Amino acid sequence: MLPTKIYEPLPYSYMLAGLISMALLPSLLGMMSGTLLFLAGALVWIVRSEHRREDDVFAERKNGPVPFWGYELLPFVCLLSSMTIFIMPFNQLYYPSAIILLIVGVQLWLTRNLQRRHRRALTN
Repeated sequence: MLPTKIYEPLPYSYMLAGLISMALLPSLLGMMSGTLLFLAGALVWIVRSEHRREDDVFAERKNGPVPFWGYELLPFVCLLSSMTIFIMPFNQLYYPSAIILLIVGVQLWLTRNLQRRHRRALTN
């Protein structure tokens, strides 16, 4: 077992390492490896979050029109797409779209994080 101080920030360190490798290695291999690292961190965060949930209030949403993994990965895909636009040598006209994707991704992730933490606090 890893100490809590190491175990808890692991998904964030995976995502950060992915973004750093994307920024420092702008080749196709660097972008692909950074994307895989980022998505690995996102998947670890999602699995931990779902495992720690104690409520079944929104269980019916899992069978909604959006597949479970599509719904859960949406904020991370927005963040990853935004960072890809900033890192890749696209036209600067794409930057407003990247900023919008960044804001939407952060907002979705924070909202989900706060709702899950809030529900967890209510059940304790």
